[in-house]
Amino acid sequence: MSDETNTSQTPVARGFRFSLGTMLLWIAIGALTTNTIIMNRLVTQLRNEVASQQPLSPKEVARQFEMGATLGPITTTVKDVRYSPEADAYRVKFSWVDAASGNTWHSDIQLEHDGFGVYYGQIRNGPFIQPLGYTESFPVAVETRSSFED
Repeated sequence: MSDETNTSQTPVARGFRFSLGTMLLWIAIGALTTNTIIMNRLVTQLRNEVASQQPLSPKEVARQFEMGATLGPITTTVKDVRYSPEADAYRVKFSWVDAASGNTWHSDIQLEHDGFGVYYGQIRNGPFIQPLGYTESFPVAVETRSSFED
């Protein structure tokens, strides 16, 4: 006796079958990938904005101050930089050598934040400003990093 019912039940390979569950899975994967890319861009943008609002390091303040206050016969050297979070200002102690007399002078300046990424102050010390041709004060500015710079 031959059993023909067993031979007719051999498995047949199926082709691609559409499944609602598979489609929802691929939609979820695509949405998560898109969300991850968008969030990464937003985090990078926020980091740049925060970096532009943070106070500068004392070394950067000293470097920019020396570059901005060294003119003509005067070469400045920063001795100390202190930051006050309450005042959002830097106190810079500096010295310079008068080229005419050879004397070393010392002074300090407070650089106050203007709200737009610049710390600004004026040197009103006569022995400093007179050789430069200024009568009232000499302006000095130190800038924070822009959020457009990468």
